[in-house]
Amino acid sequence: MELTVAVAQLAGTKDVAFNLQAMERLSARAAAEGAAIVVFPEAVMYDFTASAEEIADAAHQHADAFEAGVKALAGRLGIAVVAGMYGRGEGSLARNVMIASGPDGAVLGLYQKLHLYDAFHYRESDKNERARLQPDFGELVTFDLQGFRFGLLNCYDIRFPEMSRLLVDKGADVLLVASGWVAGPLKEFHWETLLKARAIENTCFVAASCQPAPASVGLSMVIDPNGVATATVAGGEGLAIARLSKERLADVRRVLPCLTHRRYVVTAGE
Repeated sequence: MELTVAVAQLAGTKDVAFNLQAMERLSARAAAEGAAIVVFPEAVMYDFTASAEEIADAAHQHADAFEAGVKALAGRLGIAVVAGMYGRGEGSLARNVMIASGPDGAVLGLYQKLHLYDAFHYRESDKNERARLQPDFGELVTFDLQGFRFGLLNCYDIRFPEMSRLLVDKGADVLLVASGWVAGPLKEFHWETLLKARAIENTCFVAASCQPAPASVGLSMVIDPNGVATATVAGGEGLAIARLSKERLADVRRVLPCLTHRRYVVTAGE
C-alpha cells in the first residue's frame, strides 16, 4: 500500500485571501504530481510575527473564511489539505490551530497547539491561548486517509518526544508537522535533528512543512522510518513530494522493533 505526500513551503502574510490563493496554487501542483495530501506550515493563514492584537483580530475576522477556503480548495482539487491557522480563543488571545480537510472538503481534524513556544527569548503564550489537556489524551489528533493514519504536530511540539510516541501509540504511521520554526543560531540543526529523531525512535514517516527564511528556517522535508530525508525544499517557496509505503514501514519495524521492546509508558503532565 502506497501514498504520495507533499509538504509545501510558504510564508503566511497579513493578506488572508492572498495566502489562500498561494495555497491553492501549490496544492494544484501537488495534486498534479499525484499527491493525496499536502501539508502547509504553521500560521500560513496569517503572519505569525504580527502582534497579539493583530493575530486575535485576524482570528475573529478571518478564521471562518480561511477554514471554508481550505475545505473548498481541497474539495475542488480532490486532495487532502493540512494547514496552520488561527482560531478564536475564549479570551483576548487567538488559538494556534491546525486544520485537516479531506479530499471531499470535510474536516478530518482540528488540533490546537499543545506546547507554546516560550523559548529562545520568544513568548508565544503572550500571543496564543494555552490548550487544555483532556482525558485519555483526547487533545491529540489523528485521522485516516487511503489506508494510512496521520498524527498532527505543531512546531515546538517536536521537542517533546512523548507527544510523537503517543500519536504513534494511537496508530499513526505518519507524523505531519506544521511549523514556523523561528530562525536563529543552530536552529536549522535543531529542526532537522529533531525531525529525524522523531522518525527514528518511532520508526514512522515524518512530513514536515516550515515557513521559509528570513523569519523561519525553511527546510521542509519528508523523512522515512530510518531517518532518511527522501525529499526536501532547500529555500524559498516550494514543494517536496515523496512516496510513502506501508511495506517500507513494516520492514523497518521488523528489523528495528523498538516499539515492542520499550518498558515505560507515557502519562500526561500539566
